Amino acid sequence: MVALLGILILPACSQGVLENIGTKTAAPIAEDNIEVVAAAENDAGQNSEDRLYPEQIDTRNWIRAESTVQLPILMYHSISEGNNLRVPREEFQSQMNWLRENDYYTLSPREAFLVLTENRMPSEKCVWLTFDDGYTDNYTEAFPILKEYNMKATVFMIGKSIEKSHHLTEEQMVEMSENGISIESHTINHLELNRMTVEQQEAEMVQSKDLFDRILQQDTTVLSYPVGRYNEESLRLSEEAGYKMAVTTEAGGASRDQGMHALHRVRISPGLSVDGFAALIENASRY
Repeated sequence: MVALLGILILPACSQGVLENIGTKTAAPIAEDNIEVVAAAENDAGQNSEDRLYPEQIDTRNWIRAESTVQLPILMYHSISEGNNLRVPREEFQSQMNWLRENDYYTLSPREAFLVLTENRMPSEKCVWLTFDDGYTDNYTEAFPILKEYNMKATVFMIGKSIEKSHHLTEEQMVEMSENGISIESHTINHLELNRMTVEQQEAEMVQSKDLFDRILQQDTTVLSYPVGRYNEESLRLSEEAGYKMAVTTEAGGASRDQGMHALHRVRISPGLSVDGFAALIENASRY
């Protein structure tokens, strides 16, 4: 089905990037300074294979799992102090140090997809690090630690929050994406999808994918449901929008048996001891 294009206007982002951002014929919910205007035909002949794929994955030496893989997908938000969504920098560094000392391999989204769908792993112990909302401290606090330890991670960014106070800028997202940190979708407006019409859900998913595809010259393949809220329509629509995976806030290790658009995660809360952190990961793992 030929998709229709729309234009998203985000004043803080470069207009060149945001021109001709795609949308289907869904009726979006306009929030803050985001405006959806007239639709036009999609660029003819554009193929996802033409997008930039800097990551080349050699799976020849990957390990075949003996049973269906259950993968710990760790869920962070802010690396700071203040409430139960904020993990202090010192605790985060201790957790990353434990992963490194215990030989955990941190996955990119493409690697995680292969692990879950093909039941093969690049290492005996794997983990997928994710951050929701795209706070500035993901860049100022988490990113230096991840670079120091040569770890990969994924930030689920809210489209309307780009360049806003306490959130990532376009420049920061580009730098992170060039250094092992994947930027994926947390929708445009961060609203509860299960309270939306089908058309509104579709717009949130399609427009955010198109936005990050264009800003980062990538194929955005993963969606994080805002506040973990979704329904049966969300599962179908996320796949139709072109996402290969979607993550929830449901607790536990992720498995393909859950459905690739309803993957569970392990919430990391402040005040967790290193032993407690280790137990969460080990309990969420099965290879």
